Amino acid sequence: MAVPPQLRALLLAVNALLRKRRYHAALAMVKGFRNGAVYGVKIRAPHALVMTFLFRSGRSTCTCCHDSCLPCAAWAWRRATFPNPGKTEVGPGN
Repeated sequence: MAVPPQLRALLLAVNALLRKRRYHAALAMVKGFRNGAVYGVKIRAPHALVMTFLFRSGRSTCTCCHDSCLPCAAWAWRRATFPNPGKTEVGPGN
């Protein structure tokens, strides 16, 4: 598959720019921001979404002793994270 000459020229120009030591710090900052955004989208956002549904009104409320019970909140988190602890095999149909 042939690459158009305009695209090849653009690629060579970008590679020449990236090789210059002068822009190393700025490119490192751009890379850091990009990695932070990717981490936020892949890890932090889904975790926040799950926690929002798990603990909608703050901590889990229970009737065991008082309005907000930390052991019951921990139990709810464990139950949501590990829904079937007795099942050890992972695979289709299991």
